[in-house]
Amino acid sequence: MLSRFTVGNFLSFNKPQSFSMIAGPVQKHKQRLLQGDDMKLLKFSAIYGANASGKSNLVRAMAFARSIITRGTSDSSPSSYFRLDPKAKDLPSYFEFEILIEGKLYSYGFEMIIAERRITEEWLIQLGLGKNQELFTRNTNTGQYVFEKDLLSGAEDINHFNIYINDLKHVTNKLFLQDIITNKETIYEGSEKLGLLKKVYRWFELLDISFPSSLVSGYSCFSTTSPDKILQAIKTFATGITGVKIRTVSKEKALQDAPAGFKKDVENALLERVGIEHPAGLRVQCNGKLYLVDLNEQEPQFNEILFEHNRLQNVSFSMHEESEGTQRLFDLLTVLLCTEENTVFIVDEIDRSLHPQMTVHFVKNFLKLATRAQIQLVITTHESHLMDLSILRQDEIWFVDKNTAGASQLIPFDRYKQRFDKNIRKAYLDGRYAGVPLFDSFFLPEGFEEKEEPEEQRPSDQQSQQSK
Repeated sequence: MLSRFTVGNFLSFNKPQSFSMIAGPVQKHKQRLLQGDDMKLLKFSAIYGANASGKSNLVRAMAFARSIITRGTSDSSPSSYFRLDPKAKDLPSYFEFEILIEGKLYSYGFEMIIAERRITEEWLIQLGLGKNQELFTRNTNTGQYVFEKDLLSGAEDINHFNIYINDLKHVTNKLFLQDIITNKETIYEGSEKLGLLKKVYRWFELLDISFPSSLVSGYSCFSTTSPDKILQAIKTFATGITGVKIRTVSKEKALQDAPAGFKKDVENALLERVGIEHPAGLRVQCNGKLYLVDLNEQEPQFNEILFEHNRLQNVSFSMHEESEGTQRLFDLLTVLLCTEENTVFIVDEIDRSLHPQMTVHFVKNFLKLATRAQIQLVITTHESHLMDLSILRQDEIWFVDKNTAGASQLIPFDRYKQRFDKNIRKAYLDGRYAGVPLFDSFFLPEGFEEKEEPEEQRPSDQQSQQSK
């Protein structure tokens, strides 16, 4: 589960900014908190902000870091640093996740010079109330590294581990966490504690980040052999769908006529799952059709999802024939149908193409689920109807705003110390808190400028003129 994420020198974020899922002293809705060894974590958070404030950039920062961890630096954008500061190009960018695994809290992060695609530092630390324990750290500039020998079972394993990390001490295009997971199974034999590295890496593999435009993403929930479960979930949202069917096709047929770049994205996503014991499937949208790709067979199985309306079983519709709202809703059902414990979902612009009541209903549905399931959902949104303290806790609301230098800042709502019964939606829209656009002028093209209208005559003036 996610405890905290910190980012610095990335897109609109300059100095490091932290987003936290650590629960505050709020007494409401305590039944949907997750209890760790030393703290309680939230299972939901909504991030608000004006357009271009940096909400999506926070999600992009998580996605960027996840890609570096699982794929390396070769495909990373070299211009994603904070470009409003001329010095930022030569400064390291900072990414750190604090994550809860089996009740214990760990900090994993790295720094890199984005313009050079060069990793400079990396660390994994076990966090504790009394003392933190460095499990491994490395600095590619100095070649120095440290690792905790208690992770290993004996002198032979320590020597092997030493060789692996020594080989990487000056390697700048790959993280040690990725390298130690790849093709090094022998070092894990008999080293139960070292298996923690696999668990940390697996956490990032399962981190589900989606954008409104995502065409290829993971899914850890849909049972492609049980369309009835999908139908049961989607029926509660009044879309008019009365049936869900699945049609299996070959990979070649599913991806025919798809752009080369898109096919490469699919192949890369499939390669990432090779060797994983229980790989999460893929959700692929191609040529207006939606496929859930099952990876439990020797060959990927592409299952097209089809919909029925008005109980007509001989008439089916592909995804592109449904409304944009239904398409967006189907993106979100992966959260409600999740069967993998401790899954973290990050959804950008959850309200895109959805009716306000649909968004509220979805979030309420998730919050009800969160009282029973170990699952987290972080969303960015403009939907002010959610800003209701009868629905959300004060510590579940965040704002993103820009300072005078154009840098994004993260602001927790509970900083404002508002009463639980206050109408915060109106106060938010009135600009009482951060994260709303404030306008002070209008634009009119040339020739359409406003002309000063003559003042209306007072009734007494009109009567005097009439008497004349």
